Amino acid sequence: MNTRYLHFNERDLALAGEMIRSGELVAFPTETVYGLGANALDECAVRKSYAVKGRPADNPLIVHVCDKSQIYDVASEVSSYAEKVIERVMPGPITIVLPKRALISDVVTAGLPSVAVRMPVSEEARSFLRAAATPVSAPSANLSGRPSPTTWQRVREDMDGRIAAVLCGAPCKVGIESTVLDLSRERPVVLRPGAVSAEFLSSLLGVEVTVLSDPTSKVNSPGVRYKHYSPKVPMVLELEGDVDKLAAYYDRKVAEGCNPVLWVRDAKRFGSRHTAFMGLTAEDAAANLYETMRSLETRYDFIIASFCPRRGGYDTPASQGVLDRLMRACGHNVI
Repeated sequence: MNTRYLHFNERDLALAGEMIRSGELVAFPTETVYGLGANALDECAVRKSYAVKGRPADNPLIVHVCDKSQIYDVASEVSSYAEKVIERVMPGPITIVLPKRALISDVVTAGLPSVAVRMPVSEEARSFLRAAATPVSAPSANLSGRPSPTTWQRVREDMDGRIAAVLCGAPCKVGIESTVLDLSRERPVVLRPGAVSAEFLSSLLGVEVTVLSDPTSKVNSPGVRYKHYSPKVPMVLELEGDVDKLAAYYDRKVAEGCNPVLWVRDAKRFGSRHTAFMGLTAEDAAANLYETMRSLETRYDFIIASFCPRRGGYDTPASQGVLDRLMRACGHNVI
């Protein structure tokens, strides 16, 4: 397939919208990561998105909309909790899970009776969704298991020749996927942490919002247990910011014949060893997480990442989302 690279002008947006309605796949930017868009009401198009990514069929997709009224079109019930989130947080980097209407196929929801819905704040994303004139299902626009793309150039690495088009927009500002909040059950639960924290949601809803799992523990949820968002080279994670431990581990890998890199907050403490900058704050780390991961895998053969959510600028609401992605990327291989 000849993948077309489109821009955010009237002609190209109209073409992208026509492609979606015709059952083709179009990658597009959001504030979180680039999405792989398909017509959420077209089962064949949705199946194609699973196949192109190599995504397991039991992994539900998120339905993207450009207007709050569309949430009521795809969800059969909108609770008072959901109404508060819709009013206060949407559009934004959050996905809410609600009971679904029949027009949303089980292919989209992996057989579940609920649908995950998101309304991006990115104006580029919303202009594309308006042009599509239909709800759009969209996982991240990468091959399954790989770090999500936050630039159109990274989409091209994984998707060129596989999909109809890529809308070439700005780099994604948030940098990690949206918070997923399950509002289909009696008590709100965060299924995937992101930029919108459980603490903020607890304050908004007036009830404790729990997180499904501790990202530092080994759990049986398929979406958390298995390696995901992973670079092509081995990666480990250190959680205390212990300079001596990190330096010793680096030196041991060098002695084994590896070409490692330390991905840390303070590179000056590691002398002449190869280092990469994690970011001064958790928000900085999130914004550059996947781009740095993809860059490092081309220059080094072993990544030693350090992220301590209890220290310094990492003690912020975004830290749990960053920690979750790092844990999945290294397959819970903590040193």
